[in-house]
Amino acid sequence: MFMFRNCAVLLVIGSICCFIYGIINLYVDVEPNACRMTYMFGQPMFSRVRTKNGELFPNYRLFYYYEEVRDPADPLTRRMTGAPVIFVPGNSGSYKQVRSLASVALRKALSNEVGIHLDYYTIDYDEELSALYGGYLHHQRRYLKLCIRTILSLYKVHSEQPSIVLIGHSMGGKLAQSVLTDLNIGQHINTIISISTPLDQPVVNLDAQLNAFYAQTDSALSKTRTATLPTTRTNVCNSLHQKPPNVQNMALQETSAKLDNVLIISTGGGNRDLLVRPGLTTSKYNDLHAMTSAIPRVSLSCDHLSAVWCLQFIQAINGFLFSIAQKPTTRPHHTMSLSVANNWNEERRLVINKYFANGLKTSFFELIGLKRHKRYKKLAIETLNADESEWLFGCTAQIHKETGQTYCERATPLIHLVQRLPNREREPRSIAVLDLHNLRNTYLEWTHVLVRIPAGSGHLGYNLDIYDPRERYVDIRLPRWYSFARKVAVNETLQGTLHYRLHISDLFDPYQSLRVIIEPLKCLNPQYRVTARLCVPWAAGFERFQTLTSPEEKPQLYANVPTLLPKYYNTTLNPVTIDLYLDPICRYRISYEYGYSSALSRLVLEFYGWLPAHLACVLLIVLRKKVSTDQEVGSFISLKPYTGFLQYTSLFVVTACRLLKKLILSSRVLPAPEPLDYSINVSILIHCAAIAVTLVAALGTWLALSLYGNAFYCLAMRLTRHSQGSSNILISVMTHLPITYGILTIATAIGTYSGVGLLLAFVFYFLMLSNAYKDYLEDFLWEKAANLVRGTLGEPAATGAGSQETGDILSAMDDGHSDDNKQQQQEDKEEEMEAAQKGNGADSEPCLGLQNFPFHVILLLMLLMQLLLNAPSTLAWVRSRRHGIDLPDPGLQPSIVILVSLSLLLQFRAPQKCSGHWMISILLYVLAGIVLLYCQAAIYRLNFVFAGAFALLSAHQGLLILWHRLA
Repeated sequence: MFMFRNCAVLLVIGSICCFIYGIINLYVDVEPNACRMTYMFGQPMFSRVRTKNGELFPNYRLFYYYEEVRDPADPLTRRMTGAPVIFVPGNSGSYKQVRSLASVALRKALSNEVGIHLDYYTIDYDEELSALYGGYLHHQRRYLKLCIRTILSLYKVHSEQPSIVLIGHSMGGKLAQSVLTDLNIGQHINTIISISTPLDQPVVNLDAQLNAFYAQTDSALSKTRTATLPTTRTNVCNSLHQKPPNVQNMALQETSAKLDNVLIISTGGGNRDLLVRPGLTTSKYNDLHAMTSAIPRVSLSCDHLSAVWCLQFIQAINGFLFSIAQKPTTRPHHTMSLSVANNWNEERRLVINKYFANGLKTSFFELIGLKRHKRYKKLAIETLNADESEWLFGCTAQIHKETGQTYCERATPLIHLVQRLPNREREPRSIAVLDLHNLRNTYLEWTHVLVRIPAGSGHLGYNLDIYDPRERYVDIRLPRWYSFARKVAVNETLQGTLHYRLHISDLFDPYQSLRVIIEPLKCLNPQYRVTARLCVPWAAGFERFQTLTSPEEKPQLYANVPTLLPKYYNTTLNPVTIDLYLDPICRYRISYEYGYSSALSRLVLEFYGWLPAHLACVLLIVLRKKVSTDQEVGSFISLKPYTGFLQYTSLFVVTACRLLKKLILSSRVLPAPEPLDYSINVSILIHCAAIAVTLVAALGTWLALSLYGNAFYCLAMRLTRHSQGSSNILISVMTHLPITYGILTIATAIGTYSGVGLLLAFVFYFLMLSNAYKDYLEDFLWEKAANLVRGTLGEPAATGAGSQETGDILSAMDDGHSDDNKQQQQEDKEEEMEAAQKGNGADSEPCLGLQNFPFHVILLLMLLMQLLLNAPSTLAWVRSRRHGIDLPDPGLQPSIVILVSLSLLLQFRAPQKCSGHWMISILLYVLAGIVLLYCQAAIYRLNFVFAGAFALLSAHQGLLILWHRLA
């Protein structure tokens, strides 16, 4: 047992160190911000658009964006001819964030030959914290619908009423998606674009209102949209184009058809976005999802705020909007006519590197034969500076009778098979990987692949690599986390190699990470570039590109997955793939190892939301021990700040809950636990980190009560403007009549908001504990200091006056007692000491006044957690009071239960030594299990767990005291 205890201590220390390292690495090992700033070409102007029934939303406004016009542009009095676009800001977002989108659209409209332009509108939500308090979302959605109706009324004069495009950033994307729950509004929506939005689940589920909004939206969308879910056979890496993994059949097809025509696009910022992780940015109701690093001409990662002003990304969004604003035209499948007089050449080699340093005056045509040896199935070809034109074709070659030149009269474009690769600030790089056997079997008449290098003055060229895929496709397995060795996948590549593919099996958890090291062994030019493309087969739209120019470049190349794989998915048959597009001027060694730093960062990013639940579990287990265990009378063990917190019992609860979860799912008697099917290693690491955090919190509370209690007391007097005499009277009243403490805090919670009542209760409780224990704790600290000086730390010394005054917590809270009260106190304490000494059978130092200190510290920490859980909704209430808006209080009922129970516990002089501890211990174990099974993702449920714990303690103490008095 001693060895197990030491191992548990080491595990706790190691876990908190790993957690802290993961937090630091999140901000250190991140790619630099490559976004270019968007500049305004004119002064941004916002014209207020009055909405019907707008008085119902006094703090919300709708604006129309324009520039360079001195007179106000009122959409209500002018003819609106553009395509309407509404920008919906997110959590704490400003309506002015539309400036970059709208300004780029205005500049683009000036150069548009068709005369199409976009009318940008933006909504002012008063910068509300909608991600932290769900009560805002219902209110904001109603105003968004009102804005849509208002904007539609501006275009009534048109023969064909245009449909509206919604662009939502952060929580604004969720609001835009939620309007599809209304069929009358949804039929007027053309496209919804969400930017860094948590669509199907919130980042942190802090209150019941937020959870209800997501649940109601999902329930309604399931009847109006077709959902796509991955199956065990899904593999989106087999094609460059996304395919629906699995179309779920809908019960109401006629209703679904009405809103399936609305295009829903979601985008994620990538590794730089630390607020909304990539796995949350997609939805099963989406039509298309993409990470910014995979969008052509963007190819970078955006943090959460820069996504609304990043010029590359803004240009891509506006370019798409202008394309859908034009009237649809059919694009026929065309072929290109070619002349024999062109500059033709035919290559039969397997590897070609051809460059034109001074450019070309006329186009250059290269023919590559399809008839190769059967082992050469793949063809990789890339061009430099040929990005703007169609350069890849398939054709049937013939020989000119007069000149004997091999050429093609007509060629079919294959540009849909071409990928544009990010290449930093160097020349544009496009690549295509073709299956020669597939081309020959599909197009029987084709004999060649044609590469056309357009004329230009810059550096032009192309590289060709025809190879056997068995030599270039490498299967590797994710090393175990305890494996520290680096393994070699490819010892040395050949000169001129363009493409390698790594198949990675056993990579399925979001926190797992594989580091891939690409070392250049010998290069013809010191400047090289390698582009990696990561594809997750079960997660459509999560392709990620990364360009490397140095083996030590940061961030390094890590492979990880954004979401957990579907149940029974086989990663051996459908592995995660990394396509390496190499620079042919170098030879490389490719190796791999477990990415520890990235794995710790991913673990923090993915699972930091579990920490409150594990903190609550640890507090409940420590409270169980304090209730069921009486410290030895006269010992100082209960004064140690870490007593009971450095424990390993709660680790058994974590493992037991894993087994209990399977039992609950199989029995189907109790409600189903949260579907968090992750490795138990994650739960243990988070739980050990929570043990360390609670230990630090207990130390901090102990130091604050002992060293800074007087400072907090003076600060409270200054804030409340009470004199010292009146403050002493107030503390005395709260000490001797704790029920008044409960009445005051409950009345405050009901009259204002639950968080205000909890804050008042926490302040009073802290001051009461500080006033009660400051003398005892100061004497204890001096005692320890004296023992350290004398070198007799293990021998108890005589205590001062504070230690000789014994009694329970509330008998020591008032310094202004009368002589009769002091005499009565002394008699009671002497009787209690005599009884304790008889029970122990040995003389011991009196220290009864300190035995309840750890118990009340735990209650104080639980009250602090309850206060923090209600802080976001309280902040929302404070902000809404400026406009006279009453928001629902989701934490009122559990907060009242806690305040009533706490006042009763103080009235009962808890904890009293009485029987029935075993029953409370079992119930606290049950509550700890409930926390781990039902509250890790749904954090708001902790309010009810804390309320239950306080209620159990007060009921236990009250009933047993009543029983003893009746007996």
